[in-house]
Amino acid sequence: MLVTATMLATVTGTAAPASATEPIPPLTASSAAPAPGGPADGHPLLDGYRPEPWRTWVQPEWSAPAGRYCSFPLQVRVVTQDVRVRVVARHPDGAVRREEFTGPLVVDFVNGDTAATARRDAGGSGAADYRPDGTWSRYTIVGPAGFGFRPGDHHPRGYYLLDGLHVVTIDTDGTRRLAVGFGEQENVCLALGD
Repeated sequence: MLVTATMLATVTGTAAPASATEPIPPLTASSAAPAPGGPADGHPLLDGYRPEPWRTWVQPEWSAPAGRYCSFPLQVRVVTQDVRVRVVARHPDGAVRREEFTGPLVVDFVNGDTAATARRDAGGSGAADYRPDGTWSRYTIVGPAGFGFRPGDHHPRGYYLLDGLHVVTIDTDGTRRLAVGFGEQENVCLALGD
């Protein structure tokens, strides 16, 4: 199957160019590596793509108050992890534009009221896109990976384990919406008693 710019625009939430129905040129050895100081040999998918070295990233344990994601306090405890992150694109001022995350991650989701626990594999891959001010604009997941939706977001409240391809967009006011969802969406709040 040929991927067109229209398909990519749908997944990434960007505007498709006028030539959107034309297939995107295939990657070649010359287009896979960015030209020093310039666009990636003119390939539309790699413009500005300049991967930096992978580095270790530590998933912190966290908790959320009752009502944010679940009707009870939700805690996330890390069981095992070997997550890596790398910057793949920067804004003109040097601020991070896109980061990629990957690596094994197993966590326990815990109901803070009852101590009920659900262990899940959350070790998928993701790409976080940032605005020039550092706020998130989009998070693309090839799951499994977790993501939370709060009251007022454009998706039912809950903390979800997303498996498959999912794209979450974040408005400038912080409102989240699930723009693309192919695959499973498990609301772990339900597994813990909501």
